Amino acid sequence: MGSDNGTLNKQKYSMYQPAIILIFLLNTYWRVGVFKLQMYKKTQTPEKVQTPEKVQTPEKVQTSLEEEHYKRRSLKKYFGCYEKYKEELPIHSKETWRKYRETYVSVVGEMDSTIGDLDTDYDGFGTVSHFAKQSPGRGRGVFAGQDIAEGSLLWDGSRSAQFKDARSFKKFLVDLNDDYLACDALKWSYVFDLNEGQGKPYLRIITDLDEGALCNSGGSSANMGYLPVSFEQGRPRKNGMRPMFATRNI
Repeated sequence: MGSDNGTLNKQKYSMYQPAIILIFLLNTYWRVGVFKLQMYKKTQTPEKVQTPEKVQTPEKVQTSLEEEHYKRRSLKKYFGCYEKYKEELPIHSKETWRKYRETYVSVVGEMDSTIGDLDTDYDGFGTVSHFAKQSPGRGRGVFAGQDIAEGSLLWDGSRSAQFKDARSFKKFLVDLNDDYLACDALKWSYVFDLNEGQGKPYLRIITDLDEGALCNSGGSSANMGYLPVSFEQGRPRKNGMRPMFATRNI
């Protein structure tokens, strides 16, 4: 967490193993300290916050995500991302987020879409007041626009796109018809087991298509992340995504 009052930090997806990320092409490329809204990931647990137990994932899982052609590094080279990442990346407008979402639905179809109604103006933060801006020397970040009590629901993944295979994910990147948007999507995307290691893996490529994407590992200063499942009572999961809560007062 930065020194600014009201900043958020986000915890995310600590249950899948590095081996899965290498095999299945897309691990989220989080740079520690880049964003003010950050997630807690494989670090010390903040005081009074219980994080989920580590889940063991099978070492070998055969899925279509293994195709060599769709490895993350190859895609970054194809779109020229390494040079673009050296530039100051923009804060996306509502129109740009809509373009991301419309392109996703056009690729997977309405029946397989996991991001809800395109015509409704909402994101995964729900009613939580927040805003994105550039943080000097640190890149883009998301800031809380209100006081937030510990244990409050902050982000629910309701605008998180899920891809069943690497082929549809690549088509999504190409159909954006904008290399900068494709590179941003590559930066945000990751492979996630929606079964959280319980039984047969249910792997999906996830791309958060809202400002929740501007989150990375907040380390021990994280103030947003998983809490015990009991905190989810009365709050049905959106798209199978585990929600994020305030791990302390913000």
